[in-house]
Amino acid sequence: MATTLNTTRLILRSIQEADLVAFTQIVANPRVAIPAGFHPVHNEFEARFLMRQTIDQHWIWGVTLPDDDQIIGTVGLYGRTGQDGALIHGERDLGYMLNESFWGNGYMTEAVMAILAYCFEQGERAVWGSYFSDNERSAHIFKRAGFQYDHEIDHSATDFFAPGKTERFYVLTPNDFAVHQ
Repeated sequence: MATTLNTTRLILRSIQEADLVAFTQIVANPRVAIPAGFHPVHNEFEARFLMRQTIDQHWIWGVTLPDDDQIIGTVGLYGRTGQDGALIHGERDLGYMLNESFWGNGYMTEAVMAILAYCFEQGERAVWGSYFSDNERSAHIFKRAGFQYDHEIDHSATDFFAPGKTERFYVLTPNDFAVHQ
């Protein structure tokens, strides 16, 4: 279960079964799902499958507004694996998605900054993240947090995941984050 985190405008809390309707609205939207790295769901059954993978996870939060407990997005830090498939101790991968109705308010930047602060307080050494080159909203979040460019991958036109897209990878250390607080 995720530790509840409060920001100026948000409450970050564990994702619950009761979040299914709001979660489905988020993950059914192709403008949210595809940049987040998966295909949009077609129904609540598919959404429930995705959502159950996040319930009771220590490093995954539902993003809510203080006056409404309905999730407007999710934000998480996932175990980072090396090329051999083994988890890399002390490193995490950042992932997030926000209901399109709430874009443009700075909510995800605020949520990401909160979980990064929490993560580094817990002793993690690095957080990695990636976004597609046409995703200016994520580029802004990464810049604001202090992520440093590492490399990029051009996905081939026949790739199952992100065919024809350029994916940029960034890394953030506690020191780089501290400079951007």
